[in-house]
Amino acid sequence: MSSPTAFARWFVPALVPSLLSLLFLCAGVARAGEGAAPPKDFRAWAHSKSTVVADKGNPLHGVHNQYVNPSALATLRKGGEYKDGAIFVDSVNTVVETNGIYAPGPKAKTLVMIKDRKAEATGGWIFQAFDPAGKPMKIDPVKSCFECHQSGAKESGFVFHKYAE
Repeated sequence: MSSPTAFARWFVPALVPSLLSLLFLCAGVARAGEGAAPPKDFRAWAHSKSTVVADKGNPLHGVHNQYVNPSALATLRKGGEYKDGAIFVDSVNTVVETNGIYAPGPKAKTLVMIKDRKAEATGGWIFQAFDPAGKPMKIDPVKSCFECHQSGAKESGFVFHKYAE
């Protein structure tokens, strides 16, 4: 390999597959961040918590039913660091109040949080939001999601969720 041409004949074929793999990996991460749809089977996962945000001025106003995939559930139960691929899904319905009784109304949105250490700007989590039809909503994951998680759940890996029997 004394000539530049000989080096190029060896180097380019060795480099191109690596560059293509990196390009596809980056494209996959970008698509995961945008999210085509919420996980289809999330209601078959463990239902981990229900909450009501009654304040109509709160952007999270609604009846929340939260689900976790098996990876997230294992860490939620025992503690520790969530592994890439852990997923939390928050299915949000509007609040219907009748005579002081709060009940779920129509679907409002679905919120998804996926552990991906490559998402450094958001503490290793991808935040997604979907409208009632399952179409991606435009959100700023830092301003709309992570800033609150960072200020209120930093010590628990940015997860507000606590395991309760």
